Amino acid sequence: MAMLLGTKGDDILKWRESARLVEGLKTRLTRKWGRSSADEAQSFLEGMAEALEAELEYESQLDTGLEALRRALGETVAPAELKGLTARHGELLAAHFSRRGSVLALTGAANAWHDLLVARAALLAEERMLSLGQGSAPVYALLATGDRGREEQTLYGKNRYILLHQLDSERFFLFTRQVAGALKEAGVIAGEEALWHGSLAEWRALLKGGNTTRKRDLREELENPLPAFAPPMKGGNTAMPDGQWRLEAMADLGFVTGYEPLADEALSAAASALKEQRSTEAFFQLARKAIHLPLALGHFGRWRLEKSGEHKGEIDVEGLGLSPLVGAVRVLAVHLGVQGGGTLHRVRELLYRGAFSVELTQRVLEALQCLMQLRIMSEIRGEETGSHANPEEFTQEQDERIRNAFVAVLDLQKMAYQRMVGQG
Repeated sequence: MAMLLGTKGDDILKWRESARLVEGLKTRLTRKWGRSSADEAQSFLEGMAEALEAELEYESQLDTGLEALRRALGETVAPAELKGLTARHGELLAAHFSRRGSVLALTGAANAWHDLLVARAALLAEERMLSLGQGSAPVYALLATGDRGREEQTLYGKNRYILLHQLDSERFFLFTRQVAGALKEAGVIAGEEALWHGSLAEWRALLKGGNTTRKRDLREELENPLPAFAPPMKGGNTAMPDGQWRLEAMADLGFVTGYEPLADEALSAAASALKEQRSTEAFFQLARKAIHLPLALGHFGRWRLEKSGEHKGEIDVEGLGLSPLVGAVRVLAVHLGVQGGGTLHRVRELLYRGAFSVELTQRVLEALQCLMQLRIMSEIRGEETGSHANPEEFTQEQDERIRNAFVAVLDLQKMAYQRMVGQG
């Protein structure tokens, strides 16, 4: 299945997998035409035309359904109403993916819905603030880091959120509370998660390896996982706890809603921080860890399976496949100064800069598509955290394709090691 099947425009012609699909269809037509009578050829072409018309009708119905949800989104009066709309949107995308298998069609629609959803929740927070007599909202920018930042949002995206303002004020702390509450009611953030919030100056201080009060060790910040952000409390410390910042938060960052010039400054500050840090020993230590992440395909072609729990006997696709691929591409992109974009963009830029061969580029993109498809299928089954697959359920063709995906990730890791670590 072509990676861009289900998208519109001429972008599909830019992908080798799609070109391969078109070439295959031309070959089949040539063979059919060569050994068929005129009536048989006409019947064959009419059948293809009818099938194409049915598929276009399905796309039209999908567009109609998505547009109806967008209109309903704009008519909501409370954040809690957004959960039901998101569930219906997910059902439409799941049905489309089950029929098309297109990763980019799903992530493109999921990215767009995420931004509309978050923007609506923020607007409802503004309206609630006004209704409570707390005044109008201050100038702000809301950014996401994670799947949405890489433009790889799926049915259950994994994101953190950053709320920036220009000047400290009573209104900003009141607004932060309203936004945090609206996002939780809408199902965008859950549990103990909250917003990191602060001024642009505080954001820059954090990116430079410190908080608003003291410096922190960069190596510790890069290597430790990102926790739930500090709760939005008036007068409280807006910085994340010591040792709880990492590279992904700076590299996988994207604007969602609010005042775009403020977001542009925040993104520029993150890009500058990455540029400064990519030559440090701390970054190379992080790169080594990212490059050496274990994979689900072990020695002698044996699968590394979960040994206990709900997913016993299954492959951890997310932790032992997709994350290592995304992580290796990320550190290579930072190392070579590739800014912004998702994994697809980074792979393309690494090809243009000579880091990837054409052959490795194709294999890595096919691996990304394969592993993302497995992730989406696990989400359709209701797995909201992580993603798993049972190798006993693979057909021979699927088993070969999935094994090839993991081999491509291993070769990516080897290349990254030679380029970044082997130099020294």
